[in-house]
Amino acid sequence: NDQDFAYGRFLLDLQSRQEVMSRLGTIRDPFRRAMLWGALWESVREAQLNPREYIELAARLLPSETDDSLVRNVLARVTTALHRYVGDQTRQELVPVFERMAAVQMAQSSNVDLGITWFRGLQALAETPLGLGQLKNLLAGTLWVPGVELRTLDYWNLVTKLVAMGDPEASYFFNRELQRDPGGDVLKYAYAAEAARPDAEIKARFFDEYMHLDARPEDWIEQSLLPFNSWNQSQLTAMYLKPALEALPLIKDNRKIFFLQHWLDAFVQGQQSNAAREEVHDYLDSARIDDDLERKVLEAVDELDRTVKIRNAYPTE
Repeated sequence: NDQDFAYGRFLLDLQSRQEVMSRLGTIRDPFRRAMLWGALWESVREAQLNPREYIELAARLLPSETDDSLVRNVLARVTTALHRYVGDQTRQELVPVFERMAAVQMAQSSNVDLGITWFRGLQALAETPLGLGQLKNLLAGTLWVPGVELRTLDYWNLVTKLVAMGDPEASYFFNRELQRDPGGDVLKYAYAAEAARPDAEIKARFFDEYMHLDARPEDWIEQSLLPFNSWNQSQLTAMYLKPALEALPLIKDNRKIFFLQHWLDAFVQGQQSNAAREEVHDYLDSARIDDDLERKVLEAVDELDRTVKIRNAYPTE
């Protein structure tokens, strides 16, 4: 891409991937490390590299990584791979490694930005009693990020994660936060946390509200879309994928411009199955929608297409 004349994507061949993975920990220049991590991730997304290998490489190298933006990007990719690309057995085996790593790095980091990055990573990855226990320690004030004062939204994001994972103490912390600071945007945050509950009746009530334009403020709805479609609740939310797609013209005409893409990303990328992928493509084949809507659906379904492709390429993982 010399002087920005053109762009191209050139994937690593097998020998190059192996060489990069063996030497990545010795590369001193952070920009070059970032480029190499990115090249490996492209190989994962093209189903040329087993996502487990990427995750295990991250588990080995991230504890010694000092570049905040690189840690943030790799943790986000690891989270995607664990929640979408690998099977339950692999995820259950590897998640505790990252839960422990994130808690230690968060608590011991002398770099505030890096500590915050590991805090976000712990929040995103936690799912075992060990990891969720660390989130509860943060809420209780017995664990903290050195040099960082958590905001109200930070506390509510922790509560939302506990709710989404069905933690037995989630209701206690939900009510505790609601009583501790009932002002500002707290009611909106509480609404989003409630949407994360793994409960069929609650999902039905929320989706009904989504379809009634005057039921809740738009920013409340937008805040709740990702919790509603939590990665571990795809079986509960699969039934809402088709009506969410069918509602696109209504949303385009009645919601703000960026709401539509958030809606699509939440409902489409909240799924991981081939059945969901086929449902989206069937909708594209049969629905008569505006060209701009079609492009937005195609953009949203790309991640689901890749998820199915990767899972088919590595079915035992």
